[in-house]
Amino acid sequence: LIELLVAIAIFSVLVAILLPAVQKAREVARSTQCKNNLKQIALGMFDYESTYARFPLPAFSSCLNGGATGGMLTSTVWSLAILPNINQANAFNLYDANLSAYDPANRAAVQTVVPTYLCPSTPRSVNKISYSNAIAESIGFTTQPIGLTNAGAIDYVSTTEVQPEFINSLADSSTSPNNWHGWAVGGVTFGGIIINSIYVPNGGRVVDITDGTSNTLMIGELAGRNALYYTGHQLQPINPAYGGYDDAGWQSLWGGGAWADPNNGQWSLTGRQRDGSGTIGPCTINCSNALSSPSRYDPEHWSAGLYSFHPGGAHVLLCDGSVRFLSENINNNILVALISRQGGETLAQF
Repeated sequence: LIELLVAIAIFSVLVAILLPAVQKAREVARSTQCKNNLKQIALGMFDYESTYARFPLPAFSSCLNGGATGGMLTSTVWSLAILPNINQANAFNLYDANLSAYDPANRAAVQTVVPTYLCPSTPRSVNKISYSNAIAESIGFTTQPIGLTNAGAIDYVSTTEVQPEFINSLADSSTSPNNWHGWAVGGVTFGGIIINSIYVPNGGRVVDITDGTSNTLMIGELAGRNALYYTGHQLQPINPAYGGYDDAGWQSLWGGGAWADPNNGQWSLTGRQRDGSGTIGPCTINCSNALSSPSRYDPEHWSAGLYSFHPGGAHVLLCDGSVRFLSENINNNILVALISRQGGETLAQF
């Protein structure tokens, strides 16, 4: 009996020693797959560029158009535009570009799960996103509630902007708040009219990226949406029956976690506090996967930053087609310089 107990004890010790190594090996494999996904996205983006002499717009929507579904006539997003270039032509051909992603006629296309858009490290039970957003109507974005049902998920977002308020919060910043546009910025029309300069599309051509394609980000990880995560912990909406105006409830509606959702083409860096809370803060990678903030009541701005379930940082795709792993301890001045396409900054190693 003593010998048996000793053998069990030795076996338990060995398992305790080996289990972390096995888990680490599995995460390395998942991280490698995630990196390969971004390489496939790079091929799709550059294939698109070779055809149209520009990268696709991050997103574009036309809102408040009479009887269109949700008051939105059309919508597009970079992750829809490159589908034919990543061997997803069938889903692309199902999508009616004269309608929005929220229109029932596009449901079959939107429900397609695209493996290239899914990072295997993300702990989701299903690769689908469902939500109904009545807040969009109450704040004037659409004339009816909008939403998606079982839409294919995505763990990557276009890094389109830096919020000027975040640049101003960096005491040692050498970046002008005027140089806050990323590789490209999407647009929105209201009743056929662009009513605000922040909704004017710009950029998207290689010639626009004067900082150099190897010094400018294009796509980064923002995993786990439309759920809200703070430093690895999922938060539940306080009042989900009414959409919830807390951070988690807001994320459930504006998270842009589906590849067809035009919100996935709108991202503006503001950072968060180290615990994931707040609106502006020093932590820009792996503290929060929030795409916007209810305290600012602006669904297309105030993104926390990048977020992955890899330890230590997140993968990004640069405009030269290379994929890098950014440390969660990156200097924020360097991150701002990487996002802006015309900042003229001198970059250190990253």
